[in-house]
Amino acid sequence: MRTCIGFLPFVACFFALLSSGMWVMKVAPLETFIAFKSTTPIALSILDYMFMGRTFPSLKSLCAMAGITGGAVWYVSGDVKSEKIAYLYCAIFVFMACIEGGVAKDTINRYQMNSWSRTFLVNTLSIPVGIVLSLLTGEAENVKNGMDANGNALKFGNRGLIALVCSCFFGVGMGVFTMLIRDALSATSCAVVATCNKFLAEVVNFFIWKNHASLEGAGAVCLIMASGIFYEQAQLRPGETGFNPKTILPCIPRRVLGIVPDEEGVREGLLGK
Repeated sequence: MRTCIGFLPFVACFFALLSSGMWVMKVAPLETFIAFKSTTPIALSILDYMFMGRTFPSLKSLCAMAGITGGAVWYVSGDVKSEKIAYLYCAIFVFMACIEGGVAKDTINRYQMNSWSRTFLVNTLSIPVGIVLSLLTGEAENVKNGMDANGNALKFGNRGLIALVCSCFFGVGMGVFTMLIRDALSATSCAVVATCNKFLAEVVNFFIWKNHASLEGAGAVCLIMASGIFYEQAQLRPGETGFNPKTILPCIPRRVLGIVPDEEGVREGLLGK
């Protein structure tokens, strides 16, 4: 029970990030989503420095993140297919991505579990949240009346069912490997990996979707992903383990927040015990 309660902040952030990402995908091209997501490593590098025991990023890493940001600015300046509301949703998504990245890394650091168990726990705890949201948004009522989100008759074709099954299968796989990556890398490095691995999605986007950006926008996204290749993970500060940070900043002990010593199976973290 204690572990479940400890994972609740992670679950809340995970679901908020998932929902905000879906909102973005409904109103903007995939490239817009990637461009804004690419700005999260900058904010997370600051969180890593302040709370996760990491040193400040090296000059090479700063240049890489500057290239990522420059690509995002280049893309937005030439983006003519996204409405203003899309940028609002993107801003919400970036904010939630930063919060979720920090909370996820901290939760993984504090609770010693394998990746399968973490993935199962997060998805299981997300079920009640999903049910509540389906009731609040009217989706449950639409399904009850046999209608989709647009008010049309709900049809379960083979293509849709196959897409749903594949989505669930790859979603579980992505969850497990994401937990593995988050356990092994810093929050900033995870964000860089998440940005750069969108290259395949960008290629597929040109062939299966009609809603994609111009060739110039695609070039900006390529600059973003190319810059991410040169990012180097910040090293741990002397005396830090990465799992039990002793300081908030290099000169401020964590005991200032009243964090108590570790107990068996639980490590200190950003959220305390």
